[in-house]
Order: sequence, then C-alpha cells, then structure tokens
Amino acid sequence: MINLTTFHTCLAQPNARGYDLDNKQKEAVEYIGGSLWLLAGPGSGKSEVLVTRTLKLLCVDNVKPRSILLTTFTQKAARNLEDRLASYLAALQKADSSLQSVDLADIRIGTLHSLCNDILQEYRYEEYQNVRLLNQVEQDLFVYRSASIANYQDLNFWTQFAHTVPDWRSKDYCPSKWKRAKAAVTLFNHIVEDNLDVDKMLLAGGNWATLADSYQQYTQELRNKYRCDFAHLQGCFLKFLTSAAGERFLEGDGENQPPLLHILVDEYQDTNPIQERIYLALANQSSHSITVVGDDDQALYRFRGGNVSCMVNFDKACMAALDKSPKKIQLDQNYRSHTNIVSFFNKYITSFPEMIAPGVRAPDKNPVKAASSITGSYPAVSWLERKKAGDLPNAVAGLIKDHLMGDGIISDLSQCVLLLRSAKDSPKNAGPYIQAFEEHNIPVYNPRSKSFMESEEVQCLLAALVQVIDIKHTFNDYKGFKGEPLSWVKTIQEWFQTLSSVKQNPNYSVSELSDYLNRSNLELPRLCASTTKSVFLNLNLLEIIYRILALEPFKTWKKDPVRNLRLSKITRLFDGYHSFKLDGLRSNVDKNGIDPDFLKRFYMMFASYLIDAGIDDDEDEEVIVPQGYLPIMTIHQSKGLEFPFVFVAQLGEKKKAGAAQILERDLEPFRQDIYSRSTRTPDLLATEDDIRLLYVAYSRAQYGLILVGTQEHIKNHVAAPSRNPAEFRRNTILI
Repeated sequence: MINLTTFHTCLAQPNARGYDLDNKQKEAVEYIGGSLWLLAGPGSGKSEVLVTRTLKLLCVDNVKPRSILLTTFTQKAARNLEDRLASYLAALQKADSSLQSVDLADIRIGTLHSLCNDILQEYRYEEYQNVRLLNQVEQDLFVYRSASIANYQDLNFWTQFAHTVPDWRSKDYCPSKWKRAKAAVTLFNHIVEDNLDVDKMLLAGGNWATLADSYQQYTQELRNKYRCDFAHLQGCFLKFLTSAAGERFLEGDGENQPPLLHILVDEYQDTNPIQERIYLALANQSSHSITVVGDDDQALYRFRGGNVSCMVNFDKACMAALDKSPKKIQLDQNYRSHTNIVSFFNKYITSFPEMIAPGVRAPDKNPVKAASSITGSYPAVSWLERKKAGDLPNAVAGLIKDHLMGDGIISDLSQCVLLLRSAKDSPKNAGPYIQAFEEHNIPVYNPRSKSFMESEEVQCLLAALVQVIDIKHTFNDYKGFKGEPLSWVKTIQEWFQTLSSVKQNPNYSVSELSDYLNRSNLELPRLCASTTKSVFLNLNLLEIIYRILALEPFKTWKKDPVRNLRLSKITRLFDGYHSFKLDGLRSNVDKNGIDPDFLKRFYMMFASYLIDAGIDDDEDEEVIVPQGYLPIMTIHQSKGLEFPFVFVAQLGEKKKAGAAQILERDLEPFRQDIYSRSTRTPDLLATEDDIRLLYVAYSRAQYGLILVGTQEHIKNHVAAPSRNPAEFRRNTILI
C-alpha cells in the first residue's frame, strides 16, 4: 500500500490522469466518515472523483476489491469507469510494486440491474434459479401473450389510465391489444419501482383493485414460466438481502468472501424508490459507507422511473434508514465550458420560481464556477434566429459548412452536435435538419432517427422471410375500419416494394436470394402436403432468418458496419420471439401451406409490434460519434458528453405532463416511502423536467452554445433567463 501524498502525486503524472484534483475533489476522495453526498455540477469531474475514491480505498486503505460495489447508469459508463480504473492502477503499480496484488476483476462494477443479476446467480438464490431475464421486447411480448390485462377491454378502466396508452387516438373505442400491453408494462414497472403497497391498491377498490389483481396475475405468470423482468429483478434482489444468502453476501463468510464495506453510486439523480431502498439496505452495515454522486439539476429519466427526490432528499433517506446524516460536498468547478456559457446556464437554472420551491433542488446549492482554460471575448452564447421556422435548418447547415468548417474553426464535423428533444426522422423533428444537411453535403450520424424499420436491409430481410412462410400473402386479408388495410399491412407491402427494387438494381447480386425464395416456395408446400396431419416442420423463423443472411446481398451488406448492426439487431429481436417457442413452423394439411393460426400470431403479435414500436438503431458503444459525421442527438443521448460547439433547437415547445408525471401523483397514496416526499402537480413536474432537460443541453458546450429559433420561439422559450425575451435577446449575440 502507499500513502495518500504519493497516491495523489502519482495520479497527477502525465502517464495517469495528468493533473491534480482540486481541494473539494480531494476532500471527496479522502472522506472516511460514512455516508457521502456528492453534488456534482456539469463538467466538475465527478467520474474522476469516483474512480480516484475507489482507487484510494484499494491502494491506500487496503480495502479488498470484493468489498467494493460500484454502480452507474449504463453499461457503457461502467466500462468507462473500468477502463479508467485499469489505466490509473497501472500507473500506481509502476510507481509502487506493492500494489501488484490489487486485482480489479474482483470489484463489483456495473449497472444495478447487471449486478443484481450476477449476485443472485452467484449466491444461487432459490427464487432466481432457472429464470430467463426478459429484455424490453421480451417483456412486451410476455405481457401481450400471458397477462390478463392485455385482454381486458373495459373502456372505463383504460380511460382512467389513458396517459399510459401510447398513441391512443380514438378514446371512444378501447385501445388495441398491443397498446393495452404496452400500457400494462408501464403500470406494472411503476408498481415495482415506486415500491407500492399492492394490498392498499386492492383495498382502494375500483380500477385500482383491478390493476392490482392484474398485476398479481402477471407476477404469478412470471413465476410459473420462470421469467423475470428488470423491474422485478430489483424487487427480487431487495428480498434476497434479507435472506440467509443475502446475509452471507453482506457480512462475508469469514473465509473467501469478505464483507461488503463500500457502496459507490454514480448518476444517483436518476435512481428510483426501490433502488434507493436497495442502496440503503446495502449500506446498512456498521460503517454506513455509501457514496452517491450526481446532480439533481441533470435528472432526465423520470419517464424510465427515475425520481429526482432520491437525490434531493438523500439526507432524509440516510437519517430514516441509517440514523445518520451524510457528509455533503458540492463539486462546483466547471472544467468544461467558456465562462459565458457557465454564466448562462447558471442564470437559467435559477431564473424559474418552480426551481426555487422547497424540495425541487438539493438544498443550499452554490452556482457552478467557471474553471476551464477556455477564454476569449467571442460570442460563446448566441441565438441563431430566422423569421420562419422552416428557414432554421438551412441556417444551421450554412453556419456549420460555411463558417465553422469553411473558416477552419473546427477541423471535423464531429466537433459539433445538434441537440433536439426528438431525433426522429420526421417533419416535426429531425427530418428538416437531415434534409438541409444532405443538401449541404454534410454527412449525419443519427442512430435515434427511429428509421430502423425503414432501412433497405431490414425491409428486404423481413420481406424475404414473409415470402418464404406466406406464399399467398395472407397478410393482405387483414382489414380495419371501412375495409381499409391495417397500417402494418401497408408497411409489409412496402417491404415487398423495397425487395423488388433491390432485385432490379444492377449494383446488387440477388441471384442466390431469388433462387432460395423460388425453391422455398416450391418445397414448403410439398413438405406440408407430405404430412397426414398438422405438425411442426422442424423449422423456425430464426433459422430462416439465418439462411437468408447467408445469401447476397446480405453477405455484402454485413460488411458495412451500420447495416451489420441493423441486421444483427433483427436476429436478436427474432431470438426474443423464439424464446417463447412461438416461431416453429406448423403445417396446414387442408391448404398445403403454413398453419393460418401460426401466420396470424406472427403478424398480429410480432410483425405489428416491430412496425409500431419505433425501434432505434443500435449504437456502437465504442464510438460516440464517427469522424467526419455531424451528430444529431436527443438531449438525453448527450448526457455525460461534451462538444466544442452545441446547437440546441426545438426551444419553443412547452412540455406537457405525461404518464411519468401523472403516475407520480396518482400512485402517491400507495407508496411505501421511508421519508416524506413533496408531491407536486403533474404540470409542475413536467415544467421542472423540461427545465432540467435544457440545462443538460446548455451545459454540453465547451466553446460555443448556439440556440436555434424564431422570435416566437424566444417569446415562448421557457429557458429564457428571467422569462424576459427582450433581456434574453440583449444578453445573447444574434447570428
């Protein structure tokens, strides 16, 4: 082990971090008094503090790696922490050979979900044995198929929970089964993650009792079929902690397994109530050593169940659960942005009366202080204004191409980013910007465009699959109101048009594919006719998918990184469907083809889901933005990132209360909170969330922040400091 002075000196060397920590960062790293509440503003180096504190425990305090649990919000962030730990430890080991025995592999690092899964498996917790953990798609399919609520068509019930029903246009009719299933997933997840008392819901009667009954039926089906969703994984882990196996995990076994002594939690502002209970239960040992790091002003994930009150009221939670107040340290030095940008987002977050109400922000927060080396009197914050909203995309494209690139201010397009509330490639969102960038020959990287199902390779693969299993194209028989084809039927017809266009394109070699489809259309009916009764054909959809992918043009497409990511995602989606044992082809003797019930289930349960779900492209987790491309991102996507120049558009919209905000109010009577949380109206919560969203957007910028809008946007812009458009215009530079 090494002493603290040597530890800091070594990490400040060029082969490690390359700089020393400031006084507050060092105070956070060195604190040994128990619970630690770190309020970390944007650009304040919270990840460095978390990594350095972990290494200090290992290398200075001689804590065994297995006694440390370190969690963060995403797997990508967890890998980033692992990489930094390994890099810095190597530098420390080079300086002091006594540290060679420190093994980072024994630290428990990951998202809370992944750690819960691993620990439950490691300790062979009996309630989590032989269980398949459902991903989001599989949970949706499971609810659609196995939860009674998906078949419940009481209009009064669904009207009460209408805010959870996606895209329910006609409220005079019960929502479709898929919409009911998706709404049920939202409700079931909240019951678990908000730590609700189901017995209270039953006693409340009415629709609440119906929901509670449906939830209990769903959980029983999960047990019967040895399945677990991510929400119930957390509930299972909390129960595990009170078991004999959980006690061994917490206290150690006196031999190979040391006790759990230190819990470090990143991005704590996005924690939900059941996660809060888990973390406090983990810390309920004699030392109470839990460190939580985050910024309530950057809480973005209420729509995923996050509750910012966990961060705001961490002191109350510690007193209630641990009978001891935490040490509070605020990391308030911003090492990222120009002074004017820091001044701008400081004024912004404090200019709203909603944000200074009790319980909204962590108490006694100081303004963030500019501490970066970026200086200069240029317009670091500016407003790109045009009279018409339709002129804004071309203005942004022209500024990037002609000024930032043309004048050599940036050397690569990836040094800019366009941030939007939604990056969907549609007329009201990113669509006009994508078109403008194309016209200016600006390549775009936009994995959240929701255009996954519109891509050529995905449509061709699905069209080829349908052509194999449904020779007669029976999907055309499905009609909606007034005899019109259903929307998903029209989409499948578009798949066939795409496949036909590819076959006619001389740049593609499709003879192998055409031959396979023709042979399949001859052989499959013969195979079905050769049986004397309806039987399974020892062939499933996933196998057919793999056979098609082995042919051209898919073999060539798989050499392209973007196309390959999409094709691999399709196989994972079909693997989820395959896990329910629903994709085994079954013959239909009477018609010498595939069983129509099989085809109906495939179209109604799975194909329509793929079409309506709004599936994103996968993102290469090793690459934030490819060189030579201009990134278009959602503001959520940009969290934790920084860019030299940030354009923020879609500023004139006011956030409306949605399912997350309404449920936070409606579920309040059933919560099992360990301390009192302040409850506000859904509209207030929506306003607070939107203020935080734009705060995150503004604080991504290093050298230049450019707000994009019209004069009307300025007037309606909830982010304008002091809500005074004239003052806002005076305090920003007009481009």
